[in-house]
Order: sequence, then structure tokens, then C-alpha cells
Amino acid sequence: MSNRLFHRLTPLLLIFALAFSFPASGRASAAGDAWAAALSGIDALYDGYTALETANKIEKQAIQELRKNSEARLKTVNAAVKAIDKTKIDRLAAEAAAAKSKHAALLKQYADLGKQAAEARKRKDKKNADLLDLKRNKLKPSVDAAKSEIAKTKEALASAKKQAAAKAQVVKNALTPVAALKKQVTAENKTIAAYNKTRAASYKRYRASVKSGGAITAAAELTLMYAQLDKIHASQQKIYGWEKQIAAAIQSAAAKIPS
Repeated sequence: MSNRLFHRLTPLLLIFALAFSFPASGRASAAGDAWAAALSGIDALYDGYTALETANKIEKQAIQELRKNSEARLKTVNAAVKAIDKTKIDRLAAEAAAAKSKHAALLKQYADLGKQAAEARKRKDKKNADLLDLKRNKLKPSVDAAKSEIAKTKEALASAKKQAAAKAQVVKNALTPVAALKKQVTAENKTIAAYNKTRAASYKRYRASVKSGGAITAAAELTLMYAQLDKIHASQQKIYGWEKQIAAAIQSAAAKIPS
């Protein structure tokens, strides 16, 4: 319990204690005094409750705005990561495809001649096998040159992709803390939801107590509601800190994107 909350609740806690500390003969009078004191306590605590509720709402809006900005920046960073050396890679991919297409007919002819020569040898047709080998071997220098050209374009593409992946990994490493921080935020939001559920139930009892004139019970419920608000405030402070860390990680990652 925070010092601020403790100081606000101490008078009300004393009221509840005093209401039941008198002997039976004096309890009626004590109860009346306790009721009046509870009413006064509600008057004092209610203003603090509404002020804290307003502060929590403003704080929540600040968290949401920070998160919204971070999500937008993260989306931009992720898009930039995918775009690293993309123009170069697309050009090399097109060159590799063009080289393969350019020599496709020659390589098919060379492969077909080899298959035909092999079939001729199976039939023990040595003459035809030799003729086919002659045609195939005549093409070999051109085929070797074609294969070399295709291999070079593939190697250039693979190298470019590897370099781009290495650059992207540097950015991704900077984003590593984000996932863990988001999990902490999610868990803390669940805790806040539980606090709000308790507060909502207490508020219903508070309204019922006000309707029935039960100042002491109303004061107790208002005290509980204030306690939940104070817990929510503490949780939101944690979340705001984590959201700032997320924003810093995204900013660091953005700075590592190659120009």
C-alpha cells in the first residue's frame, strides 16, 4: 500500500475499529458517531478517489498514444527490413532467370543427346552412340560456358541475399527485447482487468449502501475502490515504463537500417 493511500485510509480504518470496540450498552451511541465519522470520511476520500480516477484515465491515454506510435514505427521498421537491398536482389534474380532462359534450349539439347547416346549403347548400337557423342561433345564448350554464366548469376544472387539477411539480422537483434516487454504489458493488463473487476463489484455495493443510507458500509466500499485505483495506478506506471523501453528498442532498430 502506498504512503498516500495509507494516509487517506487510516481515518476510515479507525472508524471501523471504534464502531465495534465499545461494550453493548454504548454501541448504539458509538454506531451513531461512527456513521457520522464515516460520512465525513467519504466526503474527504471521494475527492481523492475522483482525482485519482481522472489521473489514471489520463495516464492510460498517454500509454495508448505511446503504444500507437510504437506500433506505427515498428510497422515501418519491419517494412524497411524487408526492403533491404531488395532492388539489387530483384535485379540479380532477374539476371539469373534470364541466363537460365537464355541457355535453356542448349542445355536441353546437350542433355537429350546424352540420353540418346546412353540408350544407343544399351542397344549396342556403337555407331549411333559415337555419332551422338560427337554431336554432344561439339556442344560441350558452349555448354560449359553457359553453365558457368548461370552459376555466376546464381552465386551473385545468393551472396546478395546473404548480405541482406545479415543486415536485417542486425535490425532484428535490436528488436529482440520488444516481444518480452509486450508479454509483460499483456500480463499486467490482465492484472489491471482483475482490479477493475473488483472495483466494479465494490462500486455496485457502494451505490446500494448509499441508497440504503449505510454510510459505514459505503465508506468501506469506497476505501476498497480507492485501493484498487491505487493498484491500477501502480500497474500503469509499470506499463508506461515498459512501453518507453519498447519505443527505445524500436528507435534503436530504426537507426540500424542501412541507408
